[in-house]
Amino acid sequence: MGILRRGRVSEEIAARFLEELGFEIVERYRKVLIEGVEVGEVDIVARDRESGELYAVEVKAGRVDVSGIRQAYVNAQLLSMKPMVVCRGFADDAAMKLANELGVKIVTLSDLALVDPLELYTIVKDAVESSLLEVLEVFTKQLPELSERDMEAIEAIASSETFKDAADRLRMSVEKLAKYIVELRNRGVPLYGRSFREMKVRASLLLIRLRNLGH
Repeated sequence: MGILRRGRVSEEIAARFLEELGFEIVERYRKVLIEGVEVGEVDIVARDRESGELYAVEVKAGRVDVSGIRQAYVNAQLLSMKPMVVCRGFADDAAMKLANELGVKIVTLSDLALVDPLELYTIVKDAVESSLLEVLEVFTKQLPELSERDMEAIEAIASSETFKDAADRLRMSVEKLAKYIVELRNRGVPLYGRSFREMKVRASLLLIRLRNLGH
């Protein structure tokens, strides 16, 4: 997955922006685990150089909504860090109020001048290549035989906004769904991602392949 993780436009720009604000980028793509099972990742782990506090940072290319605020808070809690979202503002007043209530730090990204044109070109080029590789993998990978239960899980992930929503649709606990997804991955189903959003995209692509193109 090394190639796929390079050059995500929003994340690269956000990392540079945070460094300008006095944060140290400690890690990228920290796994979020529940009972040892991976259920997602945060985009960036950043340390405030003044206070030393660690932040679990979610990066949004656009404006953050209530679902995004809630997910950032939950991930940070599971990692015992402070929650932060780098975005272009709030989608609505409800998102702003929830962020204030939960103590989610919002950093508004508004100045692309922090990245010079050559850097931006490289970032965008890598991101496009990575996205194409992901799509090709989903459509060309040899898939195992999928049961009705497998299809229900893929459909639930594709149609849900959060990991918990998908678990609720399937009438499973979050822990049980996490273990089931690991089982699917071990069988060769490309249902992974650095975040639930990416897992959802892969699930949606899988459904297109399975319904229209076959294995």
